[in-house]
Amino acid sequence: MDKKKLKILIIEDDEDHAFLEADILEDELDCEVKVAVSKSDLEKTDYKSQDIILLDFNLPDATGSEILTMLRNETDVPVIVITAQKEMQIAINTLKEGANDFLEKSPHNIAILPKIVEKVYKNYLEQKTVKEKLHEKEMLHTRIETLRQLLTTLAHYINNSTTTISGYAQLATQNPEDIRRAVKLAQVSLKETQKITFVLQELESFVNNMEIKTTNYVDIPNAMFAIEENLKKKMSELEEPE
Repeated sequence: MDKKKLKILIIEDDEDHAFLEADILEDELDCEVKVAVSKSDLEKTDYKSQDIILLDFNLPDATGSEILTMLRNETDVPVIVITAQKEMQIAINTLKEGANDFLEKSPHNIAILPKIVEKVYKNYLEQKTVKEKLHEKEMLHTRIETLRQLLTTLAHYINNSTTTISGYAQLATQNPEDIRRAVKLAQVSLKETQKITFVLQELESFVNNMEIKTTNYVDIPNAMFAIEENLKKKMSELEEPE
């Protein structure tokens, strides 16, 4: 288990029970414990920075479900619901609402609370690692797919220009004595080489900023649209009469 000092927040309006929880946790774990006695008190704490939250199901100004919903809307900090026996089914339902575990209030369960906290926190870290690896894999796939589509787009423009240059070069050789015609064909070919230059510049720019572009563009087609529009703008400026 991670050796860092655990930050544990107890949300409990029963002062005696909160003391017992804090006492056994501090006795058996390397931890720092804070206590909030109500929802309003909770809102004054730095609950988002905690490692574990122990949530009493009934508070004077909110239910456990209400608190859990608020927490899950703002943080993924693991939550252990502490409940009385008569509320056991309700506590089980909170697992579906985002709680990581629950514990019935009893002298025996207070004794095993540190083990439950260790287990829940360990599972949380393992799941977080899996999610981070999955996210990295998805980001890598996005980068590869973005680059693939970019190269396909740029290859299309390069192919169009090289085909035009090749065709005009063949026309120029068919009637080399027609200087006026040859000059016109050469001018068009030069414009096509400028288009290729624009395409290569766009590729260089994209590669130099690839980390930023692939992170900001959630939707790959949007990235391709922006790149293609930039190319079209440059090429239309090239086509404007001097």
